[in-house]
Amino acid sequence: MRAHNLYVSWLLCVVALAAPTCPPAPSISSTTIDSSPNPIGTLYPTSITGTINGTIAVVPIRYELARSIIPAQYGILKKAYTSLLPGFPADKYPLIVRSIIDHEVGVDGVALIPDFQSVHIFYPFVDLLADGYSSFVYEKYLILTGTNVAAIEGAEAYGIVAIPATFEPTNNAYAFSHFSEMGENSGAIFLNAYTNLSDCPAVTTRFEPLPFVGPWPLEFYMNVTNQPVFSNAVKCDQQITLFNTTLSEDKNAPVGLIGDITVSTPYLPSDSTFNDVYGLKVDIAFIENNLLDCSSLKGL
Repeated sequence: MRAHNLYVSWLLCVVALAAPTCPPAPSISSTTIDSSPNPIGTLYPTSITGTINGTIAVVPIRYELARSIIPAQYGILKKAYTSLLPGFPADKYPLIVRSIIDHEVGVDGVALIPDFQSVHIFYPFVDLLADGYSSFVYEKYLILTGTNVAAIEGAEAYGIVAIPATFEPTNNAYAFSHFSEMGENSGAIFLNAYTNLSDCPAVTTRFEPLPFVGPWPLEFYMNVTNQPVFSNAVKCDQQITLFNTTLSEDKNAPVGLIGDITVSTPYLPSDSTFNDVYGLKVDIAFIENNLLDCSSLKGL
């Protein structure tokens, strides 16, 4: 009996040691939702429009890793992204991690679905049509607000694996915070995405603002956010992002970022941490065209 108890104690100790240790979440000093009203809803009365507020980061990963994840039948338009990213490492590929909140999504100025948060881990510059120049985004997984049925069903219509999640901070794409060990406001921007696969965040982002947008030009971010998205290639989603509205001009102009990102499996083949990643904080309006034949987007 004593031996059995010792074995149970040892087993519990092993389990405790094997359990993941989650880093403490930053404490939030402000949770003000700063998504402004949709400025284009009534300008396009027959189209789905909305706003996207959040961060978009360029994560250099090994080209061979990207090639192993993007389905083999599709080429990668390497010349297209290297021309937009001067100085980008020749052996790397620009994985995109986008942490956002969709706001006032609807038709003719009337919001039809509740605001929802999401983290996109996507692969741009994919030669879906094999024409050598039409860039598409491949997206297998989408982590998004678990209570928003319309958003989940919308993602699944393209064959995307929709992962229900909760977010910290809630109902915002990011929040300014301070880290307890620093003892003062660091001006950091952060987001944690939690799924039911683990008590630890599936994705974390931590950014500090920069006094400039670079090193990756604004034109690159405009390009990748306007590439049609596909998963099973039966249908494509076209989101036309507008960087020229009041949401992203003058005092609301895009802000450059630098920081760290963690992504757990299965969203990448192994748990990964990326340091000193450059990105952008921006609020933009969009027009969305759903469930299009991918071939109709040739040349975009």
